[in-house]
Amino acid sequence: MDKTRKTEGAGLSYEQALAFANSAGEKVVPTFCSMCGPNDGCGLYAFTKNGKLCRVMGMAEGQKNRGGLCPKAFASSQWLYSPERLTTPLLRVGERGEGKFKPVSWDEAIGIISDKLLEQKQKYGPESLAMLSPARRNYKGIMLRFLAVHGSPNHGHSGICHQQRSFAFNYTLGCWPQPDYKNCELIFYWGRQPILAGPATMLSHDLIELKNRGAKIVAIKPSMEADAGMADIWVPLRPGTDAALALSMLHVVIGEGLFDKEFVRDWCYGFEELGNHVKQYSPAWGERITGVPAQQIIDAARLYSKTKAAAIDLGNGVEHTPSSNDAIRAIAILIAITGHLDRPGCNLIPGPPEYTQPNSEKHLDLFTPDMVDKLVGPEFPPAFQPFLEGLSAAYYRILESVLTENPNPIRAIIAPGTQPLVSNRGTKNVIEALKKVDFFVTVDVTRPAEMAFADVVIPATTPYESDHPFELQGNWLMARNKVVEPAGDFKSTHEFFFELGAAMGYGKEFWNGSIEAYENFRLEPFGITINELRQHPVGIRLDKNPDSERTFEKYAKAFDNKSPRFSSAPYLPQGKAALYNTSFEKEGFTPMPVWREPPESLTVTPELAGRYPLILSDYHTSKFFIASWQRNIPLLREMQPHPTIHIHPGTAAERGICDGDWVKVESPHGWLKVKAEIYPGIRPDTVMVQHGWWQGCEELGLPDLPLADGGANANHMYSVDPEKVYDPLVTAMCSQTLVEVSKYE
Repeated sequence: MDKTRKTEGAGLSYEQALAFANSAGEKVVPTFCSMCGPNDGCGLYAFTKNGKLCRVMGMAEGQKNRGGLCPKAFASSQWLYSPERLTTPLLRVGERGEGKFKPVSWDEAIGIISDKLLEQKQKYGPESLAMLSPARRNYKGIMLRFLAVHGSPNHGHSGICHQQRSFAFNYTLGCWPQPDYKNCELIFYWGRQPILAGPATMLSHDLIELKNRGAKIVAIKPSMEADAGMADIWVPLRPGTDAALALSMLHVVIGEGLFDKEFVRDWCYGFEELGNHVKQYSPAWGERITGVPAQQIIDAARLYSKTKAAAIDLGNGVEHTPSSNDAIRAIAILIAITGHLDRPGCNLIPGPPEYTQPNSEKHLDLFTPDMVDKLVGPEFPPAFQPFLEGLSAAYYRILESVLTENPNPIRAIIAPGTQPLVSNRGTKNVIEALKKVDFFVTVDVTRPAEMAFADVVIPATTPYESDHPFELQGNWLMARNKVVEPAGDFKSTHEFFFELGAAMGYGKEFWNGSIEAYENFRLEPFGITINELRQHPVGIRLDKNPDSERTFEKYAKAFDNKSPRFSSAPYLPQGKAALYNTSFEKEGFTPMPVWREPPESLTVTPELAGRYPLILSDYHTSKFFIASWQRNIPLLREMQPHPTIHIHPGTAAERGICDGDWVKVESPHGWLKVKAEIYPGIRPDTVMVQHGWWQGCEELGLPDLPLADGGANANHMYSVDPEKVYDPLVTAMCSQTLVEVSKYE
């Protein structure tokens, strides 16, 4: 291991940070930014005075951010010392929804939860407990471990993020191939937001480097965001029509003979069937569905297929539609048949890890085949369970099951670092589910949206108040260092699960409560302990694994990859790219990607278009906030005081709407009150709002917004009709509907 780190780019080196701290009479602690959630965030230096966090600066040694920080990082102290911090556990004393609580001690709260879960386990079985998954958080593995040890398969994954792409790619290509940014001559950013969708400067650097070296950039999305502004070509499709666009591109590629004939002959299964299948999806048909001119569809297909080093960076935007699996499979097929798989500058098949990986804490081996039948609302069909995170249910389907009691009602829900009322669809139904469920626990740093419905509220430390876990970013291994002490009777989310596990008799499975032993277990492959790692303030750089050198065209190996199903059956039974998927066909699903309309659209529900002539969708990324948190922070809220809607100038003018006007956005399911932002870079038939608005900001005198009608929470605007909203394979739910926008009177 190389114990030294080279610095480059913005920010301070460790030596510079020490010098600054000495000159200012402060102490400096190298750690990770906490503002995108507890995960392997941007490296930063936290400066304290008299035990209080007073400032942060970017860490030049940081693997992801190279010293850069976004506005959220600079609001760290306001978040840490927010008047909305939860500082002691709370026990409900009023009716659900009243928000009446009494404080209890940490140990009391653990005991109450433990007693209830053990009682329900005895009465209803361990599967009566569900956990709602947060976004990618560093305690996710411990959460999964707790479920596995308890015996419940009901991990409620979002159904609208990451796993959907992974599932469809793996069952089409045997892996999820990633774009070769360094060598591509052309890149399609498809449903992707590389500027705002990750840690500061991580994906942004890739985009800028691509632009600087003259690579051609194509952005496929409904509105002109920063990446589209840097693109050579913008393909402004209607929200949720990615599958239609991809199918029309396949029509062009196959119809014009633009595919790689040798690759198709040697490594693809079902090409003849696919060719006949996509004849129905002409560019003219694609124009009617997507709103993209037929000629632009043809041009995009030709450009991609004829460029030798072309890559596709497929983003989360394709995971919010009932045709999600179809879009992803069609794009995976497009990559394959054009010869853009595992060749320089294309989408590369993952090889062996470049660097040593830590031991997994998830304990997925405790999941057993009989537990599949105990899933409430499986995220993936039972025949394809488990997937990469073990057995999983769909987030919204868990809440739905509380109302329907079908097939088995969930009796207890724990929501660590996730907000079901503003993180997923169907807000009004979620409210009713949280009123009805027998027992509900929320775990968070500040007041969450669903707190009034909780039986027990558990406060959690921010990562600035915690010294675990360590983080690994590529070849950078670094201990997390505590910056300040917790200002109340609370601990980390890791410690919550450790102590709850011990109280329920699972102590041995949680290292008998020792965080140090847990970290040392995970560090075993590196040959170092956590205390030894702490001797290196800015971490260590790992040596590259000798067997990880990049090779290309690893088709035989990738196409033989085993799935995580209990049978370990390969993803691809023919040992070839599955253009025609016999595994899906066997289980009653379409063997080739098809077009599925969302519940409401201009083409499938023209009867609604008279009253609701515009398409609504929502952004999940922001310049200033993370998901549905942080609008209570003054520094960030001053930058964006109010929720807004992007509306085309012509569309606004037709309705007498001016920039900054308050407007009413009405769908068949509810309405929003937001401010108009006149936005030339959006389709005239489309409007976009930002996901996650509900919080007020006490310091600025801004009140909370209603969670449903009259607020700005887009989740209650969409259909939740179970016959229409779910992707049949990956349970993706739609974030498209039809609306009308008018001045708010």
